[in-house]
Amino acid sequence: MKRQQQGEQGRSAFGAMGDLYAYIFCMLVSRMLVDMPIFGGALYMSGRVAVAFYGSFMRDHSAFLPKTVQGWRRAMLVLLLLVNLCVLVIYPIQLDSPSLWILFALVLVMLLRDAFTLRLVRLSVHQGMEEKRFVLLLCGVQLLHLLVMAAIFLYNLTMEEGLFLLGCYALCSGMAVYGQLKERTYMRAMDAAAQPEQVQKTHETLSRANAYTSYEKLSALILIALEMTLVLLYTYMAATAKQMLGYMILAVACTLISREAAEYTLRRREKRGKPNDPTNLMLAALLLWLYGLIVFNRSIGAQVLQHGYVFISLGLCTAGASICATCMGRMEQAMAAVARFTADGGTPGFRQMRTAIVEFAILLGQMLALVTLTALCFATGKDLPRDVSQLAARFQPLMVLPAMLTVLSALLSVLKFPLSTRHMQKLSRFLHLKEAGGDNPALRRQLEGVVVQRRSQPFFIRALMALLRPFFRHELKGAENIQPDDDNPIVFLCNHGELYGPIACMLNIPVPIRPWSISEMVVDKDEVAAYVHKYTISRQKWLPEKLKWPIANLIGPLSVWAMGQLESIPVYRNKLRELMKTFTLSVEAMEAGDNLLIFPENPDAVEQGKGYERAGIGEMFRGFAMLAPIYYNKTGKRCRFLPMFAHKNARTLSFGTPITYDPDTPPNEERDRIVDAMIQQMQEMAQREEDLYQSKQ
Repeated sequence: MKRQQQGEQGRSAFGAMGDLYAYIFCMLVSRMLVDMPIFGGALYMSGRVAVAFYGSFMRDHSAFLPKTVQGWRRAMLVLLLLVNLCVLVIYPIQLDSPSLWILFALVLVMLLRDAFTLRLVRLSVHQGMEEKRFVLLLCGVQLLHLLVMAAIFLYNLTMEEGLFLLGCYALCSGMAVYGQLKERTYMRAMDAAAQPEQVQKTHETLSRANAYTSYEKLSALILIALEMTLVLLYTYMAATAKQMLGYMILAVACTLISREAAEYTLRRREKRGKPNDPTNLMLAALLLWLYGLIVFNRSIGAQVLQHGYVFISLGLCTAGASICATCMGRMEQAMAAVARFTADGGTPGFRQMRTAIVEFAILLGQMLALVTLTALCFATGKDLPRDVSQLAARFQPLMVLPAMLTVLSALLSVLKFPLSTRHMQKLSRFLHLKEAGGDNPALRRQLEGVVVQRRSQPFFIRALMALLRPFFRHELKGAENIQPDDDNPIVFLCNHGELYGPIACMLNIPVPIRPWSISEMVVDKDEVAAYVHKYTISRQKWLPEKLKWPIANLIGPLSVWAMGQLESIPVYRNKLRELMKTFTLSVEAMEAGDNLLIFPENPDAVEQGKGYERAGIGEMFRGFAMLAPIYYNKTGKRCRFLPMFAHKNARTLSFGTPITYDPDTPPNEERDRIVDAMIQQMQEMAQREEDLYQSKQ
């Protein structure tokens, strides 16, 4: 019973969107009963805020909130009482309509329906209710409230109006049930009951993990923005009843299509073995959302209800919010893994804490939306807005600013979120390994640098690579030879071809990689400028001499930044003492499951005239092969080298067959065998691609 009470108030991000359709419906009913759509919406929102406030701060639920948040209780209670005074007392007095009591009854039925449905869903989860019995009870609850609504409508309205509103109510109820059913998956993951003291200790532990605090901030911003944005939009769009129905249908369609499309995209990329980072999708959704608010702001500035602007802004904002809610569901799963990793497996009451924080964020968003509605009603004195023109006249662009700033803050928070899909997968792999009694110190150290310490994902370099990829599309040949293995990663070996080889490889190799990069390109911007000028810029005859050094100096800081974003491993070629650092970092990366990319060509070979070969392959360094015995001595695993060749003219990226290290062969002989086999395969691939290219020419 204790567990049931503690999980009782938790809501998912998508479940919070169910309030939107009830809000629209109440405005529609208010429009038909008292010719004041905004009052019905404000009345319903007032009830929702009161219920959410009770759920967050009354009984034992507030104990699962952070102590800083608990201190907001009195201030929010005073604000709630003031707003309710306006909505429940002043507003009805000014309206002075007998239909107000019917509207009060309808809103009460809506609130009771929400409470009973949510209660039933939670009982089905916590008591392990049979699916058939649950469906029957759920249908019974909905049917009971539908009959009550039908009695109210048909007794107080004409048959046509009653049937119309009854159809709208059925649509609204269907979406509310859809949202609650989506919450079942979330609630099934609810952990065992915990005491408030244990939850506070869990929160203190997780507050030291940057990944968790970043997500906590991000999720709160999205939930607040969701409530503020959609309430603001639909209040402005409260026109005639038929128009409101059209907006409701559009919102339902956008919600369903956006959510299912987002789920399908994530599942499909998972099946195809491609990165399905929810943060990338969330970034795109927030940009859509922000643009929708900009369009909405333009509509307000015109002071005329332009349906083209309305439909665009409504569709963009609803789709963006739905996709963000879907992505948050995926990220919530990752946060449970973050909690287990940070707290070394013990996180009592983590779900109770998360659901309490989610409920509080929803409460805060709804309260801010309700304050906006109240301010809107009384912005110009005692005369209440009775039609859409009066309502539009009271809207000011400044009212959209809080929602826009909240969405923009959420977008910036996504950019600071440290966990990519790759790291989420590594985190899951490490936890499974630990549960089986194993350990991987290198992987644990890497994850600590991502989960605990401050770090951001390389969104900007990803965006740059996405922009460049269409211009560097290559045909992959022999890609079936790439056999990914987190326990024994691959070392890719490729020709350099000045800047061409690295760019082609980073944009087209179909698995995550970490490149070896000469230290002169990674550590110091002045060293980068000198190196680029010597080996690349100085050889470009078409460039004027006076521009070569300025261009090299511009590349310097960009290279240091980009190499850091790509997690490059610096290679100290002419510093033997520091060269061991390269091998140490490489072995640790491989232990953590990272594939490596090495360009073993020597740019200082005399016959090449101080630079990389532009076509074919040049003289090769042999020292890279020493990675294999070091890796074997540390892990007992045999390193796999995979030669490849990037042909610039043919736009092909060819992969050879793996060369596996043999620890039974003497070290020098094995090094030469690996290098010679690599050179032979690369020469064969280069000759084959050149012949094919010439034959096509």
